[in-house]
Amino acid sequence: MKGLTALLETGGLSLALPLERVFDDLPNVVFFIKDREGRYLAVNRALMERCAFSDKSRLLGKRPSDFYPSELAVHYERQDRRVLQGGKPVLDQLELHLYPNRSRGWCLTSKYPVVDQKTQRISAIMGISRDVEDSARRAADRGMPKLARAIELLQSRLQNPPEIAELAELCELSTVRFSRLVERVFHLTPRQLAMKVRLDEALHLLSSTDSSLAEIAMDTGFCDQSAFTRHFRRMTGVPPGTFRQQKERAH
Repeated sequence: MKGLTALLETGGLSLALPLERVFDDLPNVVFFIKDREGRYLAVNRALMERCAFSDKSRLLGKRPSDFYPSELAVHYERQDRRVLQGGKPVLDQLELHLYPNRSRGWCLTSKYPVVDQKTQRISAIMGISRDVEDSARRAADRGMPKLARAIELLQSRLQNPPEIAELAELCELSTVRFSRLVERVFHLTPRQLAMKVRLDEALHLLSSTDSSLAEIAMDTGFCDQSAFTRHFRRMTGVPPGTFRQQKERAH
């Protein structure tokens, strides 16, 4: 596998090399191209470093399941197949990602089908994952103490999440301006941010307590265990029970 050489020979991806170089300069953005089998053809420096490699060639020709934890890899590869088979992009999917110290954090992922100009068939996937700035402290550091208070309110009202209008009022903004501010800082809609805060707490409870799934569902503001499971699986790729089992085996 020669990485980008294979892509350039198709005649339809001549911008791949410049794109890779551009994304090398963005530390908080992962960039990749995969073939129809889900194998990496091109990656940027951020993805290389997050997988704890010192050379990009170590990733080329490999799938996520070759180095990501199974619960993340299964989700990524299922998503790849959906793009390849359906031909529709995945846009701003909020999901877990792995960081250089092997900790987990949230990112927004978009994946696009790439059509070969000669055959008119989908020949690859091109995607990016952008880190989500999720800390109230960092929001305050950016000179946005009111927005930081809104995040703290979300965190303190998990069982009774505030409406967007209430959060906007706390920030002394209209709902439209509040939504724009949230999207500019976090690259999330207010609803996505609220869901992320709830699922962050669910991840913590699953990892550090023996609470039942029903109890965690109630503690994080879901109407029942079924709704909790549905949202958790959509955002992380696995059901909460499976996530807990995998964490226990890892320890």
